[in-house]
Amino acid sequence: MPASRRPLTTLWASVALLLGAPAWAQCSRPIVVPAAPTGFSMMVEGDVVRGIYPDWLRAVGRRIGCSFEFPVVPRARADQMFFEQHSADMLTPSSQTRERDGRAEFVHFYSLTPALVTHQSVRGEIPRDVASLLKDTKWRAAMVRRYSFGDEYQALLRELEAGGRVDYVADLDTVERMLRGGRVDFTILPASLMHSALLDGQAAQSAGEFRYHELRGLSPIRSGAYLSLRSLPQRDRDLLREALGKAARDGSFRKSHEPYLPESVLRTDRFLNP
Repeated sequence: MPASRRPLTTLWASVALLLGAPAWAQCSRPIVVPAAPTGFSMMVEGDVVRGIYPDWLRAVGRRIGCSFEFPVVPRARADQMFFEQHSADMLTPSSQTRERDGRAEFVHFYSLTPALVTHQSVRGEIPRDVASLLKDTKWRAAMVRRYSFGDEYQALLRELEAGGRVDYVADLDTVERMLRGGRVDFTILPASLMHSALLDGQAAQSAGEFRYHELRGLSPIRSGAYLSLRSLPQRDRDLLREALGKAARDGSFRKSHEPYLPESVLRTDRFLNP
């Protein structure tokens, strides 16, 4: 580089650091994030993908020079693209599990506790812990295929499967219809996820029909994003890890929820401290 250009280069590098962005930070290419419709977290309207996570990722991307592509796919397909085909770079929203940790790098955004969700028409005593739920064999569940809310949740699913007590479905809309129709008795979801699904589209009128119950035996889970060890270059992964982790702690991630979810629901989740 000519000597006459070095002072200017140094000046811009200093400005970038003062603004809180890494000097010359930029992803090597657009980052592929499968967009599986998930309530307000990922909303698909025609060719437009928006919602809590796309809005926030785009805002982070503008600060660090990264862009994101959001191919629209079902949730099961999103997992396949990321973990099996390695054609996706990031999987979010995603809960941390030991099995996933062996295959990708996790970035923690916040913590949340799954709740037992029932329809108001359910009568009788509501199980308040995992042991009681497993013991009451007449209780049947609907769960979204490929959703995972931690290792304890996975263990519970295995027990329900062994008893033939769980129906796997493609999306949250189907869960809502099965609960309303009395075809199943419960599902297990974080309150914020179920709330956003019910308030999205035609389900809005039924939002007040559902009840959320603490289910002892399910611990808070860590939720965030997985970064691919196969498709992402190391430099891009380092840049995204640092930028997303910082943005999860500076309050902007929680703020991205506020246009979509009421404060009463946000209080059920545990956001990272700035």
